[in-house]
Amino acid sequence: MNVERLERVRRDDTLVRGSSYLDVIETHPDWLGAPFVEEAEYLRDTNEQAWRWEYLGEITGTGGAVFDNVREARLSDSRIRTFQRIRNGVDWGWFPDPWRFVRCAWEPDARRLLVFEEHSANKMMPADTGKIVVDSLTFPDEAGGEAYFHDQMVWCDDTPDSKVQMNVWRRELGLRVHAARKARMRRLSYEWLAGLREIVIDSERCPLTFSEFTLKEFEKDKEGNWIDEIPDGNDHSIDAVRYAMLDDVLRG
Repeated sequence: MNVERLERVRRDDTLVRGSSYLDVIETHPDWLGAPFVEEAEYLRDTNEQAWRWEYLGEITGTGGAVFDNVREARLSDSRIRTFQRIRNGVDWGWFPDPWRFVRCAWEPDARRLLVFEEHSANKMMPADTGKIVVDSLTFPDEAGGEAYFHDQMVWCDDTPDSKVQMNVWRRELGLRVHAARKARMRRLSYEWLAGLREIVIDSERCPLTFSEFTLKEFEKDKEGNWIDEIPDGNDHSIDAVRYAMLDDVLRG
């Protein structure tokens, strides 16, 4: 249901509205009855997270979240223009795995990562995905100003076929694209991201990224107990962010 809700929020033909017992206990307490309200308020006092999940329908996780430092926030254009340390990452894909491009800002003093832009595609050639990146990096420095191309570094997945795609980007589009030094860095980069003070994601600008970071959980064993393994899958934005931040991971 959490996955369904996050997917529905992204659709233009669907209105997602939240409601809970709090909407009616003042005006129509008889609809639910005193025992229901008493039980809900008791859980609220004893275990607020469980109360938020069970009675408010919030996505609080099941206790096995990899990233419990994710915070949802709206990032305005004016605030994005103030970001100083921009990081760009790409996870190559074709189909069914998508190609994903993510932009984020790094605030080392606050140990805060802010994800403010994403692009995703399937079955798209390198020249076309490169054009998406060029358009993304073409913007004005101030409101009402003239847009121009910003020559920012783009870090990407280092796979055998990515070398061909990177060459197209460099030769035909003039993009500064480099392979991330990801060898044996998956677990370390996950732990580094999970150890940040907060990962701020604009869920309107980056719904796919917000969904992946929010729903990523550790694996369970046959008895249903959490184990210290992070499963692959549904992690294209996470990988793009990891590649964008690997130099900072290695330095930090």
